[in-house]
Amino acid sequence: MVCPHCRSGNCFRSRRDGALDLISRLVGLKPWRCHACERRFYARRVALWHVRYAHCPKCGNFDLKPISRERVEQGTLLIFKRWLGFPAYRCEPCRQRFFSALPYRRIIPSALNSYVRRPTS
Repeated sequence: MVCPHCRSGNCFRSRRDGALDLISRLVGLKPWRCHACERRFYARRVALWHVRYAHCPKCGNFDLKPISRERVEQGTLLIFKRWLGFPAYRCEPCRQRFFSALPYRRIIPSALNSYVRRPTS
């Protein structure tokens, strides 16, 4: 996730709290918080312009490792996907293994402001 305010890639999911979070859940938005600028914002797991590329269905990560098709053990139509030759991927952070028919493109957020923290007063 990339922060819309400071463009840092050092963001994490924030805990849901209140009515606005419940309403945003209905439209598919999730609360996030940026470590660099400490701002809270709402976003989808994957930005709409990146949905067309292969990404982890659990966490939305684009930094995937190709694996053998036999290593994917959960999902729908596994035999069909193996037979058709769908590429199999593994997400390092959440360890999810899955098939994807989408083209692979490694998308990494800018690390320019990732470790700059705002001074606390």
